[in-house]
Amino acid sequence: MQRHTLYAYVDGSDLEDVAAPIEERLLVLAAAPGWVTSRPTVVNQKANVSGGRPGDLPDWDLGINLALPDPGAEPDGWFGDVERIAGHLAKLHSAFDREFVIGIADNVSGVAEDLFFVESDAPDLDRLRSAIGVRGG
Repeated sequence: MQRHTLYAYVDGSDLEDVAAPIEERLLVLAAAPGWVTSRPTVVNQKANVSGGRPGDLPDWDLGINLALPDPGAEPDGWFGDVERIAGHLAKLHSAFDREFVIGIADNVSGVAEDLFFVESDAPDLDRLRSAIGVRGG
């Protein structure tokens, strides 16, 4: 198992009206050829919050996970996979008027950190690169 996973999820829990078409488009992206690191996994999980109040929306994870290479062992062009996901999320933002959060989860410690938000049709890929801690172009 890879130590780190990049996650890219819809920001929010009110997804009833967009979950199916977003999931469809993410499945098409994940199935497409040309991934450098590994084929991403589409996630669509809804869980009710224990102790929540009536009317609270469930926690809903809808997005895509990508196993990241270990630092120092990255294959050439691996960050293109991340840029490809961000570009696809920008298209989904345009189509569904939803924001997306990109972050990295440490699969050993269980710690996850949100690093970047896709809030426009043209995300700042240099800022994304910096947020993930990738040097150079």
